[in-house]
Amino acid sequence: MALNINWQAIDLVMFDMDGTLLDLAFDNLFWQQAVPQAWAALHQHPYEQALELLKPQFKAQEGTLNWYSLPYWSHALNLDLTTLKIQYQDHICLRPHAVQLLHDLRMANKKLWLVTNAHPIVLHIKMQKTGISHLFDQLISSHDLGFAKEQELFWHKLAAQYPFDKKRTIFVDDSESVLHAARYYGIEHVYGITQPDSKLPARQQLKFPAIDQLNELSKYLLSIQAEE
Repeated sequence: MALNINWQAIDLVMFDMDGTLLDLAFDNLFWQQAVPQAWAALHQHPYEQALELLKPQFKAQEGTLNWYSLPYWSHALNLDLTTLKIQYQDHICLRPHAVQLLHDLRMANKKLWLVTNAHPIVLHIKMQKTGISHLFDQLISSHDLGFAKEQELFWHKLAAQYPFDKKRTIFVDDSESVLHAARYYGIEHVYGITQPDSKLPARQQLKFPAIDQLNELSKYLLSIQAEE
């Protein structure tokens, strides 16, 4: 896609983590296979039955902090999900071009924030695994602000604790509900991700401009720099 970005008017780039910089395939594997299998073993249910029993529990918390909270689900399901997450951590991987994009943006003197709904425990595991934490000026978990990114109050809390100019900010996230909340708050430049999970087909007819490969952002940035 052609990105109509005036990089001279951008100071800050906020990135989501899962499905944006990291492949969402890990999270789908964890929540759709690993967790139901562990819960099935605990309750001596077949996997398929466990999956069906868990779906309404997950659905009831969608869009809230609980949905993203490893401690909440560890308690609700009586499972040690931190240990389970660590057991599966070899499946955690970055999306193509993620590291190069972050380096390019830093070279262009853009501030970089990681803004995620992941619980701090999960954020720590994934930063340890990927080794990208040093590339960010801020690592922000919505759990530290008390609201999920889908909720309007999250953005007010974020701006109060970490002031930024929403007109000079780019925000990239694979969740359209999160992008809606960010746009409603007033962030002018919001972009989605066409294929957050490498194991699934690219999504079509998204409501926001969407990026296929992350280097679409950096290629455009480098072309602007070359013209200056």
